[in-house]
Amino acid sequence: MDSGLIFENREKGCSVNVCFRLFRQGDGEEFCRCIEDFYGGGYPYKEYLDEEFLLEKCAAGEMTVLCGVTPEGEIISTSAVRKDEEFCGSALLMLRVVKKAYRGMGIGKAQEERLFRYAEGQEGICSLYADVMTHNSISQGSLARRGFVYCGIRLMLYRNPVMVPGLMLPSEGKMSQAVMCRRECREFDKALYCPSQHTGEVQRIYHELGVECRMDQTLRLPVSEKTQMGWKEEKEHNSYIWTVQKIGTDFPDRLSDRMGQIRRREDATVLCYLNLCDSSAVYGYEMLRKEGFFFTGLKPLQIKEEYMLLAYTGGQVIRYEDIHLHEDGERLLSYIRLHQND
Repeated sequence: MDSGLIFENREKGCSVNVCFRLFRQGDGEEFCRCIEDFYGGGYPYKEYLDEEFLLEKCAAGEMTVLCGVTPEGEIISTSAVRKDEEFCGSALLMLRVVKKAYRGMGIGKAQEERLFRYAEGQEGICSLYADVMTHNSISQGSLARRGFVYCGIRLMLYRNPVMVPGLMLPSEGKMSQAVMCRRECREFDKALYCPSQHTGEVQRIYHELGVECRMDQTLRLPVSEKTQMGWKEEKEHNSYIWTVQKIGTDFPDRLSDRMGQIRRREDATVLCYLNLCDSSAVYGYEMLRKEGFFFTGLKPLQIKEEYMLLAYTGGQVIRYEDIHLHEDGERLLSYIRLHQND
């Protein structure tokens, strides 16, 4: 815990005393006010607004939640790092918020410095991640300066007026997230089964992460019968997230059934994680392409798997002009846009 730091806004002629400390019993109400100051009621992961849930995760060592608190007890900033249960070996930065009235004072930067001290050096962590909204590049820039690399875009997942009601964004659109990653582990010895169309871009991203990987572009038919995959629905946003760990001979039928359901829903979008460590990944990629999916980057550096991101937007217009990335991310976005219809 800090004894308290003074932050100033010289333009407004005001200052605030902030103590950075861990989330604790009784913080729930103030914590929610801070999150809602930015998101309104649109924050999609409601469990992270539940005090008991957060306390349980923190006590189990699965999560660290940091708060910036004034002497009056107002929580004016939050940030957290969570071990990713779905993607083993990753830790996700999240809940990165500074209340509007206190922005531009350096509070977010100071809080993140403390959060990284908690995150760095944790056992079993191969990578730190942040899924950052693309309507504002300021937060992305702070991560880029800390060694985070643009790896992918979670394209058109969240309805604008639901996710962040206070922003004046087109009501018909969906917001995207930039996937930014920093390598924490030193060892990497994996063969990736990658379609030839994207081998160069995949190698470039891994190289920026400080990793060299072996590529196999061979299309191999699946051997096992059953596909191993999971999915979840974001009902408020009419979007779906699929994770394909292993391709089986039943994959074309299962994919066709799912897509039949998706196409009956207006403005439905899908994000698919395809495991590139599966020897039939190139085959799976070709099946997904036939259904209208296209490459949007990577989610790399897990303990066992390495994932390619693919998006399905159902022919909706992608408002690339509304995707604002820090300068290092523009190259990836240009690549995605160029190869969307390959």
